[in-house]
Amino acid sequence: MKKLMWAVLIAAVGLAAQTTVTEVPSTLTKSATPTGDTVLQHFIDATGGKAAYDAIKTRISTGTFTLTGKGINGTYKLYQAAPAKAYAVVDIQGVGKTEDGTDGKTAWELSALTGARIKTGAEAATEVRDSALDAHTLWKNYYKSAEVTGAENVNDKNCWKVVMTPNEGEPETDWFDKTSGLLLRESAVMDTPMGKIPVAADYSDYRKQGDLLLPFKLTQTVAGQQYEIALDKVELNADVPDSRFDLPAEIKALQK
Repeated sequence: MKKLMWAVLIAAVGLAAQTTVTEVPSTLTKSATPTGDTVLQHFIDATGGKAAYDAIKTRISTGTFTLTGKGINGTYKLYQAAPAKAYAVVDIQGVGKTEDGTDGKTAWELSALTGARIKTGAEAATEVRDSALDAHTLWKNYYKSAEVTGAENVNDKNCWKVVMTPNEGEPETDWFDKTSGLLLRESAVMDTPMGKIPVAADYSDYRKQGDLLLPFKLTQTVAGQQYEIALDKVELNADVPDSRFDLPAEIKALQK
């Protein structure tokens, strides 16, 4: 459910070494612990409903990237197409581009710092899962289970803590506001070329875009470094040519 952003930012960890929530009434604030299904359905309903999600076939997210406290800034753009295609690019001033994507089968990364590589195993599965536009409404296609393990506060909001076990890879933990139903935080252990790295992400600045309520700000902590993506614009069902998701020549060369 991370819409590809984690995978793009992990590539920037090496670079760092070298250089308002809307309230929605809910019955889930009662003391009884709900099921994971119930919490996830509350999130879907609070952010627009299944029909609104199903209507989205493409999505373009545009914004800025900031490495907190390092004076490193750049632009961020993410293209997505149903069911699970994505292309993302972070362009950092004076450094260059880090590109990341999947055509729905092959997951890859192309960095000005580390070159080209094809992702495999759990890392590739995470990339495809995070790219899927139906990852919310059809979450059972990507996860074995969703278990509510308790309640915790996130930024003074009382949340249900839900452990999501994917079909491949490490379990992920999500925190959903009991009242609004919104996703406020995620955490996971990510497979990367540097080994397994803990990642945490906070979502905020939810805004209405078409029929959906979407987070426009993401704050991530990866291996002790904090990043922020602030979106300026989200375009739903924009014209995105399928060629946008073609594998780069450098990635095709690795397949030979």
